[in-house]
Amino acid sequence: MQDAVRFSRIRSIMPVFCVLAVFALTLTGVRIYGASVPGLLIFLCFVLFYVLFPGLLILRYVPLGDHSFSTHLTAGVFTGWAFELILYFITDVIGTNILLYACGPLMSLAFAVLVLRNDPADKLRDLSGKIRSVPVCAWVFFLLVLLYAMMTTQYLYLAPSLSDFIHVNPDKAYHMGLIDSLSHDYPLMSLWIDGRQINYHIFTEMLYSIPVRLFDLDADFMLLSCGPFFTAGVFSVSLYSFFSEMSDHPERAGLYSLLVILADLFIARSYYNSIAYKFIITNDNAAGFGVAAAFLFAILLKLFEKQSRDPDFRSMRPAILLAVTAMLATGIKGPIGAVLICALWGTMMLGWILKKLPFKYIVPLMLITVGFVFIYIEILGSKGQTNGGGDSIFALANITNICFWKKPLIASLKAMGVPSVIRLGIVFLVFLVFYLTAFFLPFCIGYVRELILVLSGKKEFEVYRVFIYAVFMVGFVAMFILNYSGHSQIYFGLVSVFFAPLIAFWLFEDLDKCSFPSGSVRKGLLTALKSVFVISIAITTVLLGTFIYKVYPDCVRHADPTRKYDKYTSISNQEYVAMQWLKEETPESSLLATDRYYSVSLKKYVIDNRWDNRFFLYGTYSNRFCYIAGSGYNMKASEYELRKEMLDNNKALYDVENEERGDDARALGVDYVVVSKRFTDIPSLENEDYDLCYSNDEIDIYEIRDAS
Repeated sequence: MQDAVRFSRIRSIMPVFCVLAVFALTLTGVRIYGASVPGLLIFLCFVLFYVLFPGLLILRYVPLGDHSFSTHLTAGVFTGWAFELILYFITDVIGTNILLYACGPLMSLAFAVLVLRNDPADKLRDLSGKIRSVPVCAWVFFLLVLLYAMMTTQYLYLAPSLSDFIHVNPDKAYHMGLIDSLSHDYPLMSLWIDGRQINYHIFTEMLYSIPVRLFDLDADFMLLSCGPFFTAGVFSVSLYSFFSEMSDHPERAGLYSLLVILADLFIARSYYNSIAYKFIITNDNAAGFGVAAAFLFAILLKLFEKQSRDPDFRSMRPAILLAVTAMLATGIKGPIGAVLICALWGTMMLGWILKKLPFKYIVPLMLITVGFVFIYIEILGSKGQTNGGGDSIFALANITNICFWKKPLIASLKAMGVPSVIRLGIVFLVFLVFYLTAFFLPFCIGYVRELILVLSGKKEFEVYRVFIYAVFMVGFVAMFILNYSGHSQIYFGLVSVFFAPLIAFWLFEDLDKCSFPSGSVRKGLLTALKSVFVISIAITTVLLGTFIYKVYPDCVRHADPTRKYDKYTSISNQEYVAMQWLKEETPESSLLATDRYYSVSLKKYVIDNRWDNRFFLYGTYSNRFCYIAGSGYNMKASEYELRKEMLDNNKALYDVENEERGDDARALGVDYVVVSKRFTDIPSLENEDYDLCYSNDEIDIYEIRDAS
């Protein structure tokens, strides 16, 4: 009895402790790393009044049924997200921001009126009760995710006013540029190559670009200061909702979520660093939102299956919501959408072959597929766009090159004389262990067991459950055979790695239903399986602690304003001031030329290496377009000739001996030429065409005079 009372008190205290902890993490970002308090409040209001509340209002007209509070929050965020994107495209057509400004607050007001018109005090008590009912494990899970996000994003970024040098992560700088470009217009034009469209997953950047457009927030602040909170919130709530809806024991959802974070899934890049969490939580590529949308898609599929069994149910609204969710997942991260659609088709085809499903499912299936194809073809891959995709779509096992253990393992196996085929099999097996970590054994047993039971007809064909298994297979196989872009084939496997724990938990839940005699072999095997799982969780928890131990000193170093940065991986304060001058003193449509080489010195520079062509910092920080020597993220390695042509054109603009450089600049549409004196030793370029309009110790900026 005393234990129950004590646990009840802990549960009551945890929400308060969580709020205080979030406040402490936020205060650290504000006081030490320079995050803007007004900016954070503006972003919070944007999420509430432009995304969440409008989304919840729309959901009142979709029969979601009696679902958990977390599910309504997850569905509300993504429905509101989709609504904001629709407004974005309409705004782009009509040429005024009035809809983007007004619709969110008006719909939030309507939602508040509908919710509170009857017994508002009772509604608030009900909300308070739902918050207090969240399990203790769920609060711990959320705080760990937020800590992970803050330490690997906000706490590595100093506001430009705090330091002479700003460390710049190339992935984040690229996404800042996308946000800036989208805050101007769509179709998305490359900030770095004039006249070229970008083939990219842009729905996250598009959402972030709306407060940049409406409230003049900076893209770096949006991504690095606001991003961790939004990422941690959406991912945490969606994963918790996923387990609460999919499990036979919803009360375990908090524990399940905590075990996933403690298992530190997909530890591969180093002995302590999880590459899955890097892409999911650190906001480098916003894949976490795509995985969260996949969680919601699986939940809605279960809802749709349940409602479709009612012969009197004729509404297509759940199917439409499914299609919208698939479209969002695709626009956020294309490979994730592709995995969902392929897995759904495989599930339906298997159901029809086994004669377990009615053919009427073809209508919603086609609706969802058409939505996916439209986004993938028309939004992400329009004619004339390009990306940095790999040269071959058959790159079996190339994904294992990221693993820190691959080279020493292969060297040891070769020294032992192990044949190459067996070596490849061992590498594959070890990768699978690191991929699934603590869930490896229960997942493998659960997957094979479910396959046998469903195919043999001993278990009911439930669409949402078979879909979960199909997603794992499709995502895992695609990750191994596709070379999407560099290591980006990882995206195909992200959904599968986060769906795998559910399969392991399903196995434990199914086995719990079985009554094995004490001392029987089956009872012993079950006990052994659980013991292995607990030991694995303990090991991976130590690795998670090692990660925090390793990352913390790096965060402290970044918080030191006197720290010196490598000039190829940073932007100086004077460069930043010059970019702010450009932003404030030049037209939005201005096109810059820059000689700023990023990420590698000219001694190491290789023209056909797309990773050496990341020249987008000035476009990012000035919110202007740049004509430069090719963006590594936007051009294929095979486009060598185009990059060389751009290099030659760019060099001509900085050639003092070139009397025609003004004509060359005008021919390219260049309005301003930026000289980086920290990197190059170029004499004054002033002449009748080049007018020196800004100068400091590290930057000269020339305006190109009108030929007339």
